[in-house]
Amino acid sequence: MSDSGNSEIVVTAVKRADTLHALAGRSLTRSELQDEIDVSRTTTHRIVRELADKTLIRRVGGTYELTPLGRIVAREVEHLQDTVTAAEKLGALLPSLDRTDIDVELLADATITVQEAGDPYRPVRRFISLLRDSGTLRGFDTTTIAPMYVDEIRDSILDGMRTEIIYLPPVIDQILDDHHDATEAAIESGQLDLFIYDELPFGLAIFDDRVGVGGYDETGVLRVFADTDSPQVRSWAESLYEEYHDKATSIREHDNWAG
Repeated sequence: MSDSGNSEIVVTAVKRADTLHALAGRSLTRSELQDEIDVSRTTTHRIVRELADKTLIRRVGGTYELTPLGRIVAREVEHLQDTVTAAEKLGALLPSLDRTDIDVELLADATITVQEAGDPYRPVRRFISLLRDSGTLRGFDTTTIAPMYVDEIRDSILDGMRTEIIYLPPVIDQILDDHHDATEAAIESGQLDLFIYDELPFGLAIFDDRVGVGGYDETGVLRVFADTDSPQVRSWAESLYEEYHDKATSIREHDNWAG
């Protein structure tokens, strides 16, 4: 089949995605299909003929079903729709996520919390709510929403939460300037480890049961936070974290460290 023919199939499949979805895993009569996709009899006839001409569906007795090609194409169209939906929901995170190898579709079912007019800290509160339910926290961050800057996070660390975070150098500088003694005490206790790396793509938080990614606005306020319990996303997050952790240096090597 020519490239032009392939392109025509793709265009038709996307345009008729609801019909392909209606026939996924089952056969329908024309009237049943008409009811399922909620169009007129004439439109149903035109759609059926169009999909049959592209060998995406076939008639068997008095019903229509997907062909083997149709089943493959239908799955790919659904994959495309899920990816587009996830991308639209993630919004501000897309430029940062684009630097990694994550399949955005894996975040399609994530809980996505965004800033709202009059409530710019909704994503921070979501982060804190997940923190309360976790005994550990690993990840990296590009700004100061992190241990020793949010009182509840600091209290959680001092209460025994095991925490390991990678920060940009300016963030480490500010933490040591503002909370030097408390930071050193938490690190010496073995409850906290901080590391430094020059370039980080976004905020990453690996909790006991969920994984979150966060994007920030130009003022450094968390703008969007997406979290999920997907095993695939956890695997991606842990691999990404280890990649940065292997290149990072310990805060103990910082000029302002006196522990």
